[in-house]
Amino acid sequence: MEGVILFADDAVFSNSFENKLFKKLSKVLDYPVLPIDNLTDLQKTTTAVSTFRALLLDWEFIEELEGVKSKDTPLNILLSNDFYSLIFIYSQIDIGEEPKEKLKAKFGEKIDFLPKVKEQEQIDSETEKISIELKKFEDSNKHLEVPFLWSQTINKSAQDIFRELELADPNWIKEIYNTAKKDGAEPRLEVIEVFQYLLSEQIIQNKDLLSAIEGLVDTKEGDEVEQNEQSLAKLYQRIYYTKLIEDAPLNTGDIFILGEDVYGILITPECDLNKKKDGAMEFLQFKKSVSKSFIDKKKKKNELSIFNNGVQNRHLLPSFPFVKAEYNRSALIKFENAFVVIDKDGYNEKRSKYKLNSPYIFQLRQRYLAYVGRVGVPAIPESLRNFNLK
Repeated sequence: MEGVILFADDAVFSNSFENKLFKKLSKVLDYPVLPIDNLTDLQKTTTAVSTFRALLLDWEFIEELEGVKSKDTPLNILLSNDFYSLIFIYSQIDIGEEPKEKLKAKFGEKIDFLPKVKEQEQIDSETEKISIELKKFEDSNKHLEVPFLWSQTINKSAQDIFRELELADPNWIKEIYNTAKKDGAEPRLEVIEVFQYLLSEQIIQNKDLLSAIEGLVDTKEGDEVEQNEQSLAKLYQRIYYTKLIEDAPLNTGDIFILGEDVYGILITPECDLNKKKDGAMEFLQFKKSVSKSFIDKKKKKNELSIFNNGVQNRHLLPSFPFVKAEYNRSALIKFENAFVVIDKDGYNEKRSKYKLNSPYIFQLRQRYLAYVGRVGVPAIPESLRNFNLK
């Protein structure tokens, strides 16, 4: 696996056991080890460095500010971040059962607690202990190689694109922003989307990443684990829907709770959202109870084909987030009575915490527009049909 190790200990730069251990690890391991001696820098570094193989953290940090010493731990940093790497709490003191339980609940098998044997003659054995734990982690988590490589590919591709855009026009952000603003679109989102499209086009050409994905599929890791139906539904709910953060910009695909049993998906085109957000918006609405009744009927006949969306006048969305932590509820949208235009008083403050992701929102809009825009074909005379069958 690629990446770096962040070695965070308040004594790492002093003439100490920790400093000698850091230097030893830097020589023995095949990847960089970055020293950090305070929690503020730890927070900033974990934000800036997106691909780190492991965090090796002391538990107690003693810091001095204006002559006053204080003690702190990395607990809040760990609990407020979703690190996708191995975490070693490498401490001489007992951190307590409550913090351990919280950290285990958040990071599962990706966090471990190593006792620090702080003796100068133990440098070699401690280095070996850490190296062994890293190797064990790597061997049991080979699937992490692809995300690590993916993250590095994003970083490299982003740097390349930023450089090319700046060489073309240093004011490229202003240019895209102002053009979108004049067109009535949400300019901030337009800037981000343009960059994301360029990033995606560059990433999909990366041969190392493509090979790593293919190699992961060919490995046997995880084959012995029986796939759980709920875990698959949970996976696809995350693929289909995104949980919105507070004050997220309005976007096509946002899901609204329009009534006690009524839901709506915003289908107003993104280029019109900025102009219409204080007025009327277009939605495809549907009822939770109708969706449930429809699925219950099909369930009795085991009609799995309904999820192919082959019927022109309806669309099914699987694992719809009606209720938190429920992953087997589907939404039925009947096109003949789904379209509604609602003014701000009707939808304001009714936005849910989720949105339908791309490309699924575009598939939904395309299928609805195809339904309302279909062209009727006149019947061919029976005599002509008979003649052509001769």
